[in-house]
Amino acid sequence: MNLFPWKEKRLRTVWRVEKNGRVSFLVGTAHFSPISFRKALTRLVQESKIVLFEGPLDQESMAGVARYGSRGEDSPSVYDALDPAVIREINRQLADRSGRATTAGSFLDLIYVKTSGFLEEHARGVRPWMAFFTTWSAFLSWKHSMDVEAFHIARELGKEIKYLETIEDQLNALDGIPFNRIVNYFNRFQHWSAHKERFTKVFLEGNLQNYLSITGEFPTRCESIIGKRDPIFFQGIKTFFEEGRTTAFVGVGHIPGIQKMFLDEGYRITQEQP
Repeated sequence: MNLFPWKEKRLRTVWRVEKNGRVSFLVGTAHFSPISFRKALTRLVQESKIVLFEGPLDQESMAGVARYGSRGEDSPSVYDALDPAVIREINRQLADRSGRATTAGSFLDLIYVKTSGFLEEHARGVRPWMAFFTTWSAFLSWKHSMDVEAFHIARELGKEIKYLETIEDQLNALDGIPFNRIVNYFNRFQHWSAHKERFTKVFLEGNLQNYLSITGEFPTRCESIIGKRDPIFFQGIKTFFEEGRTTAFVGVGHIPGIQKMFLDEGYRITQEQP
């Protein structure tokens, strides 16, 4: 099956998962991406009967996530915990950044980024994870989300769409990201540019081991986001993979754990080669 004949960046984070003659595909996604993989995603979705996503990705659900994230009165303040020098540097670098809507239409489309006092506006009075994702997305200035792009493709093609968790599940997981991990990553802002470049390179190579080695300090590499959810995702995915003709899209950070669980259950897993 030649999934990638197009003249665009190759999507290498795709694994063929099979057992008892039933074939499905597991796709590791980048929630933020500098490029579109629309052609590869379209081919994957076209070949599938059922398409799985972590959770709801429609505009109404994403608006609900944004509203919840903006209500941080009962949460510790990232802004108050940051090194003042880091605040000054982030404000300086992001002073000329305006909100850029992603073509995929994620909840970040709903965040308007003002042009001055960035952190005063976006890290005060919000939940810690919202402060981080707003700042990280503005820093990246990337226009695409693989998950949301695949979701829209699946809807356009009339595919059956299923979710592995609810919005409430996702919000609980986000609230479980350790506050200190978020603050520590903010305070290492001088390393964000290097991290951005390394992540892009490793993702395009499809090398999971290298990915794990460079993302250890990222806030979402934690028990609440990875450890607790991997088994839940696996069980949901396996239910549909037992029937075949399913493509599951999950964040690339979940792939190692989910792959191991499939291997333990006797599945054959092969990384697709372009």
